[in-house]
Amino acid sequence: MRSFGLFVLLQLCFLTVVSGAQEQSTAWTTQDLADLRKIEKTALTSDYSYEQLSYLTDSIGPRLTGSAQHQAAAEYVAAEMRKLGLEVTMEKVTVPHWTRGEERGELVAYPGQVTGAHQKIVLTALGHSPTTPADGTTAEVIVVNNFDELHALGADKIKGKIVLFNGKFDERVRDAGYSFEAYGTAVRYRGTGPVEAAKLGAVAALVRSVGTADYRLPHTGLTLIDPKMQNIPSAAVAAEDADLLARLTKRGSVQMKLVLHTESLAPVTGYNVIADLKGSEHPDQFVIVSGHLDSWDLGTGAIDDGAGVAMAMQAVQTIHQLNLHPKRTIRFVAWVDEEGGVSGALQYAKAI
Repeated sequence: MRSFGLFVLLQLCFLTVVSGAQEQSTAWTTQDLADLRKIEKTALTSDYSYEQLSYLTDSIGPRLTGSAQHQAAAEYVAAEMRKLGLEVTMEKVTVPHWTRGEERGELVAYPGQVTGAHQKIVLTALGHSPTTPADGTTAEVIVVNNFDELHALGADKIKGKIVLFNGKFDERVRDAGYSFEAYGTAVRYRGTGPVEAAKLGAVAALVRSVGTADYRLPHTGLTLIDPKMQNIPSAAVAAEDADLLARLTKRGSVQMKLVLHTESLAPVTGYNVIADLKGSEHPDQFVIVSGHLDSWDLGTGAIDDGAGVAMAMQAVQTIHQLNLHPKRTIRFVAWVDEEGGVSGALQYAKAI
């Protein structure tokens, strides 16, 4: 809980500087310093954000855009902000509604196969992936490490195949302090790999799960859909199974059966939860604290981004609790649909 308090403390110090400190001087007044000490003590001893996160993740659970859980989370957060006396707006946003169903992969023919044996491949559908036929898709697997290798093979060798993008998260780059750069390099295959494979006639696409946590767990995320073409089913495979496929395909032909029963339903209405703690002197100037409320459905979204929402909640709760009066309006926002295409942020930008 102390770590939550430290993050909240940093947010609150920032809010104090930009919204309440003297505008014409860098000098801190005695009152400024007293307020900062109050903020420090409150932030480091309060468990408000921890309890909010616990409720969002334990009681409400996964909050996929378009789901009943996301709607419940939006209503809960709005109610909590109203308890603080904030002015709350539920901003309507048209959001995608995608669901996953059965997902299964198995190797049905491969070098050295024991008669009658199949090998399970641990995988999960990527967000917004189309469905396979009801009885699945069976095809040969082609493994590539990057887009250059894919395009070098060309349509003659890709058409009718399942393509696995075995692009690895570079841990050396991560260890050098560039985690997001390493992530960005690997995640591009999840984002656009299936479209690139489809252009060459592939029937499905797989990507190596992005990240360094292995344990034979697949890591979902959004894949991009091109409305101008026939998109193909796509899934993330566990890192260990990506390595298995890379080894087996070097020995000969590998046939895989892929079953993904996903469904893309009609868009629905979701909500950005906006709550304002009005400024005393410049109410039309805003300082925003925020996080995105939606999460993928395979977990409870504790880090991505329940923690961000909870800490933003405590930032305004602490200011309210201490009866501080910032000069500018402190605006809390719990965004909808960051994971599925940032439609919440786009709607907010359009409306202001």
